[in-house]
Amino acid sequence: MYRFLIVLVLCAALAPIVPLWVEHRNDRTSETAAAASNASSETGERRHRISANRSGQFVADVHLNGKMHEMLVDTGASATVLPVSVARTVGIFPANDDFKLRVSTANGTTYGARAVIDRLQIGRINLRNIEALVLQDSSLSIPLLGMTALNKLDRFDISNGTLVLIQ
Repeated sequence: MYRFLIVLVLCAALAPIVPLWVEHRNDRTSETAAAASNASSETGERRHRISANRSGQFVADVHLNGKMHEMLVDTGASATVLPVSVARTVGIFPANDDFKLRVSTANGTTYGARAVIDRLQIGRINLRNIEALVLQDSSLSIPLLGMTALNKLDRFDISNGTLVLIQ
């Protein structure tokens, strides 16, 4: 019983102090976030955050030549790769005889066509003239945002299930 009374008195004494401590801590966190935001805007950096999906993959809404498509960010892909159906929707029309570049994918070996994406936008990040490959739809189900695009960024960072792209 004596311990219970001590705990009760201690809680009653700390009750008015806890809200002040929480408010002070929130103020410091807000100041830190504002400083980071100001630093980003002062340096002219553009950032875009992508959270990992349930499979641990980073899928982003990307505008390709003004048309929105979901793309899988793949740091292991040396190139940005589009299925031919997506390429056509963004104004890239490879001919059948353009598919002569031998490509090794996770699904095996296939042939791709070289292409250039004029404009690629992810959030506030804008990239131009991205070298890409176009594969037949049977070889690729979702477009890949690979290193030909990622190398045009200043940097990118993966931490705590979030990919941050910085231009």
